Amino acid sequence: MFGLLKDKLKSFIGGLTKKEEEKPAEPQPAKEEKPVSVMPKEEAVDDAIVREAVAEIREEPKYEPQKAVEAPEKEEAPKETERPKEASAHHLPAVHHEPLPKREQAHVPAPEKAAPAFELKEEPKREIAPKLGLFSRVKSIFSSNVTISGNEVEPMLDELRVSLLESDVSFDTAEFLVDDLRKRLVGKHVSKNALSESIQAEVKASLLDLFSAKPYDLAEKAKQKKPFIVLFLGPNGSGKTTTIAKISRYLSERGLSSVISASDTFRAAAIQQSEEHGARLGVRVIKHDYGADPSAVAFDAIAHAKAQNVDVVLIDTAGRQETNYNLLKEMEKINRVVKPDLKVFIGESIAGHALVEQVLKFKESFGLDGVILTKLDCDAKGGSALSLAYEAKIPILFLGTGQEYSDLIPFDSEDLVSRIVAA
Repeated sequence: MFGLLKDKLKSFIGGLTKKEEEKPAEPQPAKEEKPVSVMPKEEAVDDAIVREAVAEIREEPKYEPQKAVEAPEKEEAPKETERPKEASAHHLPAVHHEPLPKREQAHVPAPEKAAPAFELKEEPKREIAPKLGLFSRVKSIFSSNVTISGNEVEPMLDELRVSLLESDVSFDTAEFLVDDLRKRLVGKHVSKNALSESIQAEVKASLLDLFSAKPYDLAEKAKQKKPFIVLFLGPNGSGKTTTIAKISRYLSERGLSSVISASDTFRAAAIQQSEEHGARLGVRVIKHDYGADPSAVAFDAIAHAKAQNVDVVLIDTAGRQETNYNLLKEMEKINRVVKPDLKVFIGESIAGHALVEQVLKFKESFGLDGVILTKLDCDAKGGSALSLAYEAKIPILFLGTGQEYSDLIPFDSEDLVSRIVAA
């Protein structure tokens, strides 16, 4: 399922990953300088200020405070004090030479003031910067981050555009994906250790953006009214009758009863096919003869459901192309008479671009509430589901994957995209 689309997306992811892995890692010096600036501004000391402080400290010894501190002069001091003893009494005031010890005390604090000035140098802080710089440079060498540039992505996106078109993706859908991936990838900083995962995640996110219409649970919807009427329509050969039987089984497993209206009175053996499914599933089939009015058959099925307290009425209709005016007018009559609660389109996933055109035409003519895609087990390309989701903006309800009654999967966009992008 979706083999071609898987291969194309895998090739894009692998090619871009390889190209980015071959790029040299980007140094990141900007982050490395931050440790130096971690120091508060008040504590940061400019080199010029430190040099001035050192110069002042070096100039202070010119006042020779240490000479005043030297002890040998203390022995000579008594010789000077002996002179006043020989002199007259008028010279006794000369004892004021005692300030010498005061000078010694005055000079002593000078080195003590110089000590804190010397501490402003803060040499350990100046040593941290070169260590951090060396660490940062080594870190940048082993950095594994790369930035995806537009020049690298653009050729890959051009190839992807062609690959998407080859996979039945419509042109508008392909353009959206390419533009969205360009926005997501160009300029993105990615670790080389997780290149493939990062690119794969962006591709997945871009694909998920296609599914803007969210699906709903048909069984929960059917509980809102009784009887709940569902009208099925679509082109010839899409598997409507078999899919309706699968829906009946799906509802039965969830505790809801149903009746099938065999309103395809045009195709040969269509009524017998409905009866065969009804017999296997134990579901009542309301029928008329071939060529009967489809609206009348549907009306009788609704009346039966009301009388028998049946939960859901499933109305089968003849296949018709969007270009067949008469059959489209007939469907308008059925829609007007029945007044269905839901109108569900059933189409082949393998129809390619034609599927989108069919859905858009039916939506314009009758309005659609949901889509069921059949034959996904035969779809090697897979682009139809993406195009339908993006252009029609209609929720996809189920995916048919085989001929068994159990081969009906409730649609989950996350699961579908994960399968497509799976490595």
